[in-house]
Amino acid sequence: MNNPIIDLKIQGNSSRLLVYEVLNAVSRRKGNRVRQVDFDYQEHTQRGIIKVELHEPEQVLIRRILAVSGVSKVFPITA
Repeated sequence: MNNPIIDLKIQGNSSRLLVYEVLNAVSRRKGNRVRQVDFDYQEHTQRGIIKVELHEPEQVLIRRILAVSGVSKVFPITA
C-alpha cells in the first residue's frame, strides 16, 4: 500500500528549538515517517518544512503539530 507523502510548512516563535517537539508530534502516531526536515532559526522565529509519509488523515497530523507549544502556523505545501 502506498501512503501519501505531504510537505508541511511550519512557523513558530519560541526561545527553545521546536524541531524536536514537532518531530515527536509527527512520530507519536505509529507509522508516520519523516522523510525530510529543513528548519531555520533566527532569534525566536523558527520556520521549517517537513516531508511526512502519512498513516493517518492530514488534518489530524496538522492539529497535533499545532498543539506543540510555540507553533503558530502549519499548512500543507501544494505543488
